[in-house]
Amino acid sequence: MADSGGHWATLAEAQKLTQSTKIPGVFEEDIKRNNPLERLNVAQAGGTGLKIEWLRENGLTEDAVAEANIGQALAWAEDVTYTEVETTLRYSYLQRKLDKYVAGIYGTYTNYQAQVLLEMEKGLKRKIGDRIIYGDTTFGGAATQFDGLHALAAERGAAPGGQLNINEGGALQLSNIRLQVDAMRFGVDEIWLPPVIALRFDAAYEEAGFASLAYNAAGAMTMLTRTKDEIGIPTTYFMGIPLIRTDYLVSEEDDTGNGDAVNARAKYSSTSRFSLFCIKHGNVMAREPGLTFGFGGTEGTGDFYDLWTWDRLESYNAGGMRMDTYNTLMLGSTKCLGRIFDITDAALLA
Repeated sequence: MADSGGHWATLAEAQKLTQSTKIPGVFEEDIKRNNPLERLNVAQAGGTGLKIEWLRENGLTEDAVAEANIGQALAWAEDVTYTEVETTLRYSYLQRKLDKYVAGIYGTYTNYQAQVLLEMEKGLKRKIGDRIIYGDTTFGGAATQFDGLHALAAERGAAPGGQLNINEGGALQLSNIRLQVDAMRFGVDEIWLPPVIALRFDAAYEEAGFASLAYNAAGAMTMLTRTKDEIGIPTTYFMGIPLIRTDYLVSEEDDTGNGDAVNARAKYSSTSRFSLFCIKHGNVMAREPGLTFGFGGTEGTGDFYDLWTWDRLESYNAGGMRMDTYNTLMLGSTKCLGRIFDITDAALLA
């Protein structure tokens, strides 16, 4: 029997007179690294309406250039054409009731409304982060979604869709990343990959080497480099491009979202595969060709979402809050996004 301290019959009796200490706030457990929303350049589409449009080159002028002899009559040429591209701002929201009774009970140690607001914002940003990768309104997705990275890459056509849309169909070959980087004429700022494949890079650099190249062979270690980023976190590089692991790239279903059908890229259900993306950042609203996240429909400059509040809801002893935003993904030039998909969880190939 535990010692009660000399007065109570048991320690349990003494504990009846005590009160637990409640620490304010909530410790995070549900954590996802590198939300795409936080890595992309962001542009506010103010005063644009729901749709944003831009032009891409289609027909070029070099084939119309002609040679002629001195004194020969010259021909007039008219051959320039453009491809019109448009995207639509899609509406996202999250709203919650704020029960008056709960607020009164818990207002003594935790700001009930502030905690709800923080968790609403987290949920909204995480949902949009997922949509940046898996949103699809073109290939069988929902009309309420904007096209994410998979859908934009699938527009390159049925796999293989050139070097900008590579169907790996097995273990990742670094030579395919090299081909894709070369095809992205504006350059590559980051390579986004799921943690499973990022761990394969770590293992290749540190202890495992490459499946097709001995660890101590000439040139083996020059393929990958490692240094620290601007805040001191060790980061692995390929061709001088940082490899960014994001928990928003998850296990996916094999042979979906390849552009040859109306099916969107699906998350894992029976056969697990993975994807990576080569990203060139930009600001389409400022006529930069790279990938841009656009938002609008908000009142203030730089406001990502609008916050609506109600002091009293009809039929409830509660108030309410709602966050809403209009957002989309913009890709100025097709040369600013590359995808390698249907990668298996296997040792890297050189």
